[in-house]
Amino acid sequence: MNRATRRSLNKKMGEENAENLVEKISQFSKLPDACSACQKPFDKKDKDMVQSWNVVAKQETVRLFCPECIRKTQEILDERR
Repeated sequence: MNRATRRSLNKKMGEENAENLVEKISQFSKLPDACSACQKPFDKKDKDMVQSWNVVAKQETVRLFCPECIRKTQEILDERR
């Protein structure tokens, strides 16, 4: 991200929020090529996949989950309640 873009972002969002966003964007280069749970392949060029899969980024770890794994996890959590 260039200097002018960062300055504009800082002005609109505040410096702390802008830094957080820049960090999240840089982590997308670490995006896996498959679901972290079931190893189903992920195509970064498929618009439907990009919109339906979930990315979880915590500190330096980036995980990717397919809709099927997310649904199964939700069902298990709902059963426990």
